[in-house]
Amino acid sequence: MNWNLQCGVIIIGSLLWQDYLKIKDDNIRLDWRNSSLDMNNKIPIRIPIRYGRISKSGIVTMVYSNRMKNKMGFAYVVPFKNRINNIDELAKELEGLSIAEGMNGSFVSEWGILSYLINGNIMVNIKNEIIRFFIKRKNLEFIIDDYKVYKEKSCITKSLKLNIDWLKPIDCKDNDRLNQFDFLFGIATKPTNRLLNYDEIAIGIKNDLERKYFINNIMNGIITQEDFKISMRIEQ
Repeated sequence: MNWNLQCGVIIIGSLLWQDYLKIKDDNIRLDWRNSSLDMNNKIPIRIPIRYGRISKSGIVTMVYSNRMKNKMGFAYVVPFKNRINNIDELAKELEGLSIAEGMNGSFVSEWGILSYLINGNIMVNIKNEIIRFFIKRKNLEFIIDDYKVYKEKSCITKSLKLNIDWLKPIDCKDNDRLNQFDFLFGIATKPTNRLLNYDEIAIGIKNDLERKYFINNIMNGIITQEDFKISMRIEQ
């Protein structure tokens, strides 16, 4: 039996707008978007995100955070071009996502997790098969408490599911489109193990002269509830 699943990718950062992965002009992300994603039909969504990780290069990047559940940011769901009909097609699409995010085809890295959200309308047998598929791709590097700060609820479950509610669109007219998805996939980044204050986020942004992660996010509609306060610190 063909699954005939409509699936998409949740994008909360540079995967949307940066064409290269590690070396300028390698076009790894651009090529992946062109081959796998229907960029013309991306859906703006509300989602609990904040700037919460200092990368090895010193750039402050985005994380999922249940601390922001009542202060939603804006990001996107982008459909895959093709429907998913079996586990092999799913594995191929997720390997492409993993490679585009610098995880070399793995589901778990030292800095992040390839995760999923399930629409409640999906058939139980298909849902269970996909969950088992994810569980088999876990490894010893995964510690659930690494995906929260202080007393907030972890943004990842033991089965690598994103531990957030099913997403809502920014524009209610997109409700039907969003609810047609069976599964959504995305990379959850491991946060720095403390809350970053606005001043140190601003310093990281000021020092990001090449990639301009914060600016490019805003220009491409990826926004957090804290952006205004962060921007005020940048100007000081």
